[in-house]
Amino acid sequence: MATDAADLSAPRVGFDLQRRLLIALLALCVLISFTLLSVLGFVQWHTLHEQAELSAARATVVAKEHADKVFELNAALKGRIEDLLGGMSESAIHADEKNIHTKLRRMIAGLPQVVSVGIIGKDGELLVHSREYPSPGTIVSDRDYFKTLKEGKLESVSPVVIGRRALQPVFTDGVARRSESGEFLGIILVSLDPNYFLSFYEEMLPGDMHQSLSLVREDGALLVRYPRLLGEFSTVPPGSPFFRGIQANSESGALVGISPIDGDKKILAYRRVANHDLYVVSAGSLTSVRNAWLSYMALAAALLLVPCGLLCGIILFAIRKVRDQRVAWSHWRREFSLRHTAESTLRESQKFEALGKLLGRVAHDFNNCLMVVTTGIQIIRLKRIAGVEKQIDAIERAVNGGQQLTRQLLGVSRRQPLKPEIFSLQVRIPEWEVLLLNPIGAERCTVAVEPDTWPVCVDPIELQLALINVLMNARDASPQEGRIMLQIGNVLKRNEAQTHDYFVRLAIIDHGIGMSESARRQAFDPLFTTKEAGKGTGLGLSQVQNFARAAGGHVELDSTLGVGTTVSIFLPAADGAPQALEQAVVPAAVKPLTLLLVEDNLDVADGIITLLQTAGHKVTHMKNAMDAEQFLLSNQVELVISDIHMPGGITGIALAKKLQLSHPALPVILISGYAEDLQSAMKSGFKVVSKPFSLESINQHLQLDGRPLG
Repeated sequence: MATDAADLSAPRVGFDLQRRLLIALLALCVLISFTLLSVLGFVQWHTLHEQAELSAARATVVAKEHADKVFELNAALKGRIEDLLGGMSESAIHADEKNIHTKLRRMIAGLPQVVSVGIIGKDGELLVHSREYPSPGTIVSDRDYFKTLKEGKLESVSPVVIGRRALQPVFTDGVARRSESGEFLGIILVSLDPNYFLSFYEEMLPGDMHQSLSLVREDGALLVRYPRLLGEFSTVPPGSPFFRGIQANSESGALVGISPIDGDKKILAYRRVANHDLYVVSAGSLTSVRNAWLSYMALAAALLLVPCGLLCGIILFAIRKVRDQRVAWSHWRREFSLRHTAESTLRESQKFEALGKLLGRVAHDFNNCLMVVTTGIQIIRLKRIAGVEKQIDAIERAVNGGQQLTRQLLGVSRRQPLKPEIFSLQVRIPEWEVLLLNPIGAERCTVAVEPDTWPVCVDPIELQLALINVLMNARDASPQEGRIMLQIGNVLKRNEAQTHDYFVRLAIIDHGIGMSESARRQAFDPLFTTKEAGKGTGLGLSQVQNFARAAGGHVELDSTLGVGTTVSIFLPAADGAPQALEQAVVPAAVKPLTLLLVEDNLDVADGIITLLQTAGHKVTHMKNAMDAEQFLLSNQVELVISDIHMPGGITGIALAKKLQLSHPALPVILISGYAEDLQSAMKSGFKVVSKPFSLESINQHLQLDGRPLG
């Protein structure tokens, strides 16, 4: 019996020992894996850091050699010009200007980095210019490089400026001309193209957005930088790593610091360009080093921890095998619960997707229901039924709540709203001033917005683009210090039919060169421009006109040669904006029109027909586009109102396009409760109205010889 008892206890002793060994092996496996991963991470971090430092140093070496060669060529070019001029006086240079101009053009013909060469007199007058003959006589005595060279400095490289003759960004490399007695005779000025350096830097760093190359003056003026900066950043501020580096070693060096441009921590390397107060600077992002390190660590962790995880799983499996039935059952229940949760989540996701599609359809159908109610309310108002005003107001409030609910449904179903927004210009224009005025110079432009300006309903991005286009045209047409005005206010216009249109007028006024009559007639033609080649596309005013028309407005242009130009953008006021004035306006007489309504929903169609007929119009209804086309072959109407989403394979947009070809003078208004349909119609250039709509909404979008619907 003693032997049997020992035999029975042996497995239990062996199990305990095996369990302890498995746990020890598990701990050892985890410890070795994390130790090895830590060592790899430490080594890789230092390797990547050294590679980034080496990459920055190499870039500065190559960029310095390139800059040295460029400025050596500049020095040789200036020497040749100095030899050409000898000790010529300004009068002698003027007398031989044509010959000197020709020789200058030949000298720079094979130098792509040189934009132009100029010879400047002692008083700052441009005596000879390689790009123009005769010389325009531009005065540059106000330029810093002229003052510096005149005061005694032999050579000077300027910051990036807009060349007064080249009209493009350049920086100059100038040298002073002096007589044998040391008298200042003027300067020889070589204008360099920053894009030449930019192209070279781009070839060195193709598509590498984590490293930059720059050409910087000793005082921090930024001449060239790749990649280009998005904002206005032309000077390296004091206290930056660049200044700390050149203070420690003025020739070359490398250090780590925070970039003032983007706030990122950088590995910075710099080298001085020979014989100039210029530096080439390369900066590599430590963020990219960190990201590369994290990617490496993720891969290393996967390669290390996967086998470790498999081994740990085997060990855990061995331990779990010795558990009793209750533990195994609990484990199975836990796995079952996780699977059940995942399946439930998947089912909920599928139900939500189906719900989104359903809500989109419900929103459309709900808009149709609201359309029926809206038309009924308008019919009652047109018939002037007394005693129901309170009830009608309550119904209108309910309809407004329904419209809000529809927008919420469209948001749940992930249908994006239309781009047009209702907003007040007296609020938005101050917010846009930096965007609008920076391209033309804020000090040149005066903005005046009347405080009671009506709100408008347009796409704000398109409005910004239209204003920028006109403002930049005004800048280009005005003298350098010419004033530009942006005036915004309300306008009440009366047309031949004695109806009233409420508009907001945005007028851009300049006192520039103006336009001739022939140029004014072609101003809105696509690709027409009065600017020099390469300085204008001819699409600016065309975009402005298309934007205004799409918004239901128009553009007027008034220009006189030598006086200036006024471009006026008229945008219709949003619904309800001019209510205060409507009380004083005598309603215009209603002229009945013959209309064709294309609508597949009979309830919606009945409401619209009754509304239009109550307003005094003759309405014919068709259920689909094919029937409408057949009807128009033998009948005349003055307006077509068509739903967009219809059965039968032909949408309202397709019908409108066909009618543009077959009946070009026939106006078409498209209606729908689908936001996608309305956006497609607007992109195609058609007038659109969202369901539910009012008679006034249709009238605002109709421009048929100035006649209203009612």
